[in-house]
This record gives sequence, structure tokens and C-alpha cells, in this order.
Amino acid sequence: MVTLLRFLILIFPLTLHAQFTYVLEQNISVQDQSGNALALPWAGGLNAAHYNTLDLNGDSNDDLVIFDRMADKILTFINQDNTYRYAPEFEGFFPDEITNWLLLRDFNCDGRKDIFTGHILGIKVYTNVTSPGENPSWEEFFFYSGSPGSKSEVLLTKGFSGKINLQLQFDDLPSFNDADGDGDLDIFNMRFAGQGTVEYHQNFSKERYGTCDSLDFERITQTWGGFTECDCGEFAYNNEDCATIGGRTKHAGGKSLLMLDIDNNNNLDVLFSEAECTNLYALPNEGTTENPTIQSSFQFPATSPVNFLIYPAAFYEDVDFDGRRDLISVPNIFSKPAEIFTADLSRSNWLYKNTGTDASPVFTYVTNSFLQDQMIDVGDNAIPAFADYDGDGDQDMFVSHNNTQVTGATVWMYENVGTTSSPSFSLTDRDAFAFSSQDFYNLKIQFSDLNHDSKTDLVFTATSFINGQTRLYYLPNRASTGLDFDIQAMEQTDIAIVSSENISAVDVNGDGFQDLLIGKSNGTLQYWRNLGQATPKFSLENDGYLGLTPNIFSQNVAVTEADLDADGNLDLALGDQRGILTIVSNFRDADTVDDAFSEIIFNPLTQKYHTKNLGGRIWPTTANLFNSNKASIIVGNILGGLRVLRHDDGQSLPKDPVIIIYPNPVDKESEWVTVQIDRPATLQVFNGLGQAVTLPVQVAGNENYQFKVPYIPDGVYYLRFTTQGSSVGKRLVVH
Repeated sequence: MVTLLRFLILIFPLTLHAQFTYVLEQNISVQDQSGNALALPWAGGLNAAHYNTLDLNGDSNDDLVIFDRMADKILTFINQDNTYRYAPEFEGFFPDEITNWLLLRDFNCDGRKDIFTGHILGIKVYTNVTSPGENPSWEEFFFYSGSPGSKSEVLLTKGFSGKINLQLQFDDLPSFNDADGDGDLDIFNMRFAGQGTVEYHQNFSKERYGTCDSLDFERITQTWGGFTECDCGEFAYNNEDCATIGGRTKHAGGKSLLMLDIDNNNNLDVLFSEAECTNLYALPNEGTTENPTIQSSFQFPATSPVNFLIYPAAFYEDVDFDGRRDLISVPNIFSKPAEIFTADLSRSNWLYKNTGTDASPVFTYVTNSFLQDQMIDVGDNAIPAFADYDGDGDQDMFVSHNNTQVTGATVWMYENVGTTSSPSFSLTDRDAFAFSSQDFYNLKIQFSDLNHDSKTDLVFTATSFINGQTRLYYLPNRASTGLDFDIQAMEQTDIAIVSSENISAVDVNGDGFQDLLIGKSNGTLQYWRNLGQATPKFSLENDGYLGLTPNIFSQNVAVTEADLDADGNLDLALGDQRGILTIVSNFRDADTVDDAFSEIIFNPLTQKYHTKNLGGRIWPTTANLFNSNKASIIVGNILGGLRVLRHDDGQSLPKDPVIIIYPNPVDKESEWVTVQIDRPATLQVFNGLGQAVTLPVQVAGNENYQFKVPYIPDGVYYLRFTTQGSSVGKRLVVH
């Protein structure tokens, strides 16, 4: 008996965890609008990508490691026969503390690249301690501060008064180079305070210890090259001061450096950008690396120079497998600033192929959407929604976004050209429902019966170009079956929110009316009850639903509901600005999120389930894409891309649908009929003579659908469910 009890105690948590277990699905084919298959459709988009190469899988080929600042996320791509395959299973092996920027450099000369990354106090370092044949592994590097037994977690350098941390602004990007040719890495960075000058920190590891691995730095100069950045494209030379306005220099913001010999004279030159500017500038060194002289600047490259968005940082890596390092320029931003809110971030990764050599590079412009053009990437703030738009029985995909370009925010429509169990998507319309005719940006759509007329409406929030207000709207569905929306029939509710906040239509109390769950910017989740009127009206019922009150860890929550574990109860999936997906089981009976599940994504390399950043701020929705008894979760993110989480314990639906109808018999004067079916279907009510007494309506799978019995005589009626080309009838007694 004791042995059995121990077994039950051990196995019970595993059973609970198995309710919500997913794999990242990447095998769903996607075609662009020209009919070309995307190679990386579900990689999740890119915006501010920091490019690095590293052998991830131990095959002696360089793979690709990207850190995207806007999502604070690592993305990993395997080199497979000189093409990139998205490999998210390697992402979790990188330290969670990576932030602001990432540069992989081999500082200890062991042939393995180590991690240099940002920290609030400067620079953190992690040593690559990966064993042959093992997964990537890192060990934090601590710096000797000069006092016995005292160590620092951030990189130190010798300043004017002893060891100090090498401080950077949070959006500065330093450069690591062997400047003096002795084999160890030196550092160039922009001066933390004061003038816009370059500091040079020499590494004395080789000189003092005969090895590369000590990272023993001294600041040699704060004015390397004798130049000062004054404003966009304006520099002062010969250690002269910038011109001032009102006694102040004009330059401001973070700065990015890439030290590179661009003219094959064996001296390091400067590639420079500044946070408020749109160009990348080259400052050629007319002296030597040890005694540099900077006298001029020009936009770089000389042919087709970088000129986009804002703050174009540069990276130097071989990304086309030809053995020559290329130039990649991206916006080094952590969020989309107001001055570029109309910019198209789906074209933010500029690639210049090196057609020369490493010693004498020649950069030729190739594309402004490197890797992005092989992904679903709508720019930023991708919000997915699914519905059977064409009435063929499978789920079509719609993606709204924040990107405005010229005409305003739009919805991209991907028709499901596959089957109910094997989806395949083709981009057919970049302006579905004609949203470009409206003065909107920050568009977030969903499908829900908001006006309670038994038809699926197009519900959305959007921010107005005219007054800057963000409100909840809906387009009433004009069709009896399928979807038919007219943008000119748009209805506005009295609900207004901050632009970063999220509204989800959810029947919280089970009364058949769609309530609202609003994820506030301060981390609160509000429950607004639907008052059940002909025109949707809502009343604040709970200012801290599920215990989610103001906090810094789950701001701007976005939610969706579905029966994710096929137990007959609705669950709630929550995403937030950290990119973490959390699931609350049977949320209507839950009081808090304390018992929610987040370790839900399987990693085949560790054989474990993990919590995972799915792309910065995320927006989840659900759809039955694989004809399974357990729906998939599709997550949109701030990077403009999508991820598909497929339940790894889902079972194929039986041939005959499972249908529940209650109450039965039903009192036509006072009761609503609730219907649940395990797959999407069309429902229509007939009398005993086979005459239709209602119009056909769409019913979602594994969700409660409620309708009021029309005024009809007492008797036996038949509910006909049509799904996947066949029909099933169920009796309903009306009295």
C-alpha cells in the first residue's frame, strides 16, 4: 500500500503536466503571394537582429546565432548543406542574462567563441565550455578587482584611479578586435559620459601571462583617432570640439561601433552609427592602429549606402557560406520609436555580400530583408486569427500588424490550401477586409460573436492616426454562413485602451455572451462583463482577474480561451511582454494563476519541457489545424512572425463527431440551448417535415455555442451538423 501511494505521488504531477505539452511545429508549408515556398516560415520574424556565427551542433560548420533586441531573444539556425534551418532547440542553451547586445568572440584562443553581452553596469562575459559532442554550454566569467577575494561579474578595466567597470549606455554597441596583433581581444567603445569620442582598452593578457584568457584591460585613450561625433554625419577632427547650440553639443543617444579594415592598409577603420540617425558612416584611419588619425567620413558602403529606419548597426559575419565575411546592417533598437512608427520592419535586415576578400572587403548590396523574406514577417506586432473564410472546412489564417507603410495597417490573408489534418497556407491578400481605407495603425484582430446574433464577427482594436486613441471596434458578419464583412459597416464600442494594451473577447461567466478580458500596460488583467444588450455594452467586474494586479513581470497580457486538453472545460492561454506563454487550466474555476503551466514546450535535445521566449511580446490564439482532439496554439509576436505549438499528445478526431446538447428538452420561453461539438461545423435546425427553421451558422470546435430557440410550435426538431463534407443529425425536444 505504501509503495502504491509513493507511485501515485510521483506520477500525479506528470499526469497534470501532460495536459499541456507542445512541440514547435515547423513542417506546415507556406507560400508567398508569388507562389514561392518559404524556407523559414515559422521562425518568428526578425527586427533588430545581432548576427553571430557559431558551431552549434559540433559538425565543424558555422551556424547562425541571432540576438534580437526588440524581443530580447536568441534565435538559432543550423547550417544544413549551406542553407539555414531554423533550430529552436539550441536557443535554451544560451544564458537567460543575455541582454542589450550579443557578440560571440573567442577571447581565450581555444577555438570556441565566447559570449560578450550587455549589463546594467557594463559588459558580461561567459566562457564557452562546450565539450565535444555535447550541446552548447557556458560558464560565467568573473573579473579580479584587485582586492583579495573580491571579484566582479562585469568586465573591468584600469582607469585613472584603478580598476573600474567598463560602462556603456544600454544601447551602445562596442567592438572587440585584436588591435595590437598579439592574439588577445582588445575593446573599442564610445565614451560613457561627455563627448562622443572612442575609447580604446588594451588587453594585456598575452603580455603579462603569456595566454589569451585573462581579460586584463587598461584604458589607453578616451579619444582614439582624435575625432568627436557631433550630429548625424557631422564630426569634429584633430581633437577639436563640436560646434554647440546654447552651449551644448548636438549629439545624443546610443552609438554603435564596428572596427574594420575597409581599405586593406592593415589599420583599423571605424564604421559608426548613432541612435537618432539613419546612416552608417565610415571614418577611414589615415594613420596606424596604434597612432590613428581620423580626418574624414562618408556614408557606407560607398555604393548603395545603408540608409534606413534609425540607428543602423553593422555586423561582420560570413552568412552566405563562401568563406568571406559579409556586412549585415540592422536597426539597433529595443522598441519602435514614435518617429518611425510608420516604418516597415519586415525589411530591416540589410545584407551586403563581400565580393572581395576578408583582407580587402568589397560590399555589394543584395537585399533589405535577409532571412525575413523566407519567414512570415509582417513587420512588427503580428496578431494571428483563424476562421474558415472560404467555407471549405479548414482554417484559414489572418495576420494583422502594427506596420503602417503608406496606406495604414492591413490584414494579411493566408488561404489554407491543404486539408483539415495537413494544413498548407498561401498568401492571397495583403489587405483583407480593406483596412487600408481606414486611418488605423496598431491593428489587432480576432473572430468572435460580439453582438450575440449567432454569427462570427470581426472584432479588433486599432489606434487612430487622427486622434491617437485606441478603441474596440467590430465588423458585423453579414453572411448566414461563412464570413462577409464590410469595412464601411464598422461599429465602435465605448471601450478605449492604451495602444500597447490588449482586449480579448471571452465568455468568462458562461452565460453565452462575449465578455472582455483586458491586459493593461501595468500588468493588470481586467474582466469586463457583457451586459447582454443588443448593442454590446460592458461593465468592469474585476480589476484584478485571476489575481493579476499591477506587476512588472506580465505587462500587456494577451489571452485566448479554448478547451486545450479536451476535458470539456475551457482553459486560458496568456502571453505577455516577456514572450512567455502560460496556461490556466479550467480558468472559470480558478482564482489565481499560481498553478498555471509554463514549462510546456518540448526540447528534443534535453528531452524535457521548458518555458520559452516565443518572440518578445506575444499574442496567442488557437485553431484546430491538424484534425485533432486538442487544438494548437498559434503565437504572434513583436518581431512580426508566428510560431505554431502543436499538442504532442493530440489524437486524431474520430470519424463521427462528438456532440453535446443541453438542456434537452428545452423550454423555448426561458432557456438557451448550449451546443458543443469536437470540430468546426455548420449548424442548422429543421422541423419534423425537413423544413429549415433557422439559417445555417458556423460553430467552432470544442467551444460552447449558445442560441435562443425561435418561436416555433412544441415538438421534436433536428439539429443538423455539417462538417468535412458529411452531416450528422441530433434530436432536440422543444416545449
